[in-house]
Amino acid sequence: MKVIHPIIIVFALLSIPNVALGQQIQTDRPTETESPTTIVAQHLQMENGFSYEKEGNEKTFELPEVVLRYGLFKNAEVRMETAFKTSHEESEKAYGIKPVTLGFKYHLIDHKDLLPDVALLGRISIPWMADKSLQEENYSPEIRLLVQHDLSKKTHLSYNLGVEWTAENACPEYIYTLSADHSVSKKIKIFVETYGLAVSHQHAENNADAGLLFLWSKNLQFDFMAGTSLMHAHAKKFAEVGLSYKI
Repeated sequence: MKVIHPIIIVFALLSIPNVALGQQIQTDRPTETESPTTIVAQHLQMENGFSYEKEGNEKTFELPEVVLRYGLFKNAEVRMETAFKTSHEESEKAYGIKPVTLGFKYHLIDHKDLLPDVALLGRISIPWMADKSLQEENYSPEIRLLVQHDLSKKTHLSYNLGVEWTAENACPEYIYTLSADHSVSKKIKIFVETYGLAVSHQHAENNADAGLLFLWSKNLQFDFMAGTSLMHAHAKKFAEVGLSYKI
């Protein structure tokens, strides 16, 4: 616990926007679909958010959600993710810092003509890097293939395929995501998405969401997203708002 709190404090201090050089900011939030884009070498990007989820009688809040991404070298980034989670279920309440997740993304292929952008993302959740109440039984590694097609200058189609070994029992859980976005102006982009998680011999838990991104400047972006479960998933509603910036 004493190891984690200073990390959160550093994230908060870094949440003061700075001026950065280079290309326009591109984020992995708020969608479940991770972008194949990596951070420019020697640049830092902070993606911060607040999320709310209601599933049955349980309500869950995460504030802050933090993803810290750093460009290690060309086409490669390292990343660190965590969140402060609060859950309410009837008269019971629990809160604390979730396990920290460490990751690495490498951009494999640049788009050209019909060829899409392709990247590989690997990450692992560290079970003991959390508050005691939220510590998990096992490490939880995950690997994803990230793909994005340029349908036009303003419209993109993205998808992820991956597998994660769950912290509860180390069983593989298969991941798919599909997202489409469209720039309605230089500052506003809208998106729709569907994604699902499946364990062998069970129905996939499917979800859908939609939202928008607002580019305040080339280094500062606001986002909003809301969604719901579909078909075999447990009935739930969820929403997120966020602020991301590059320094």
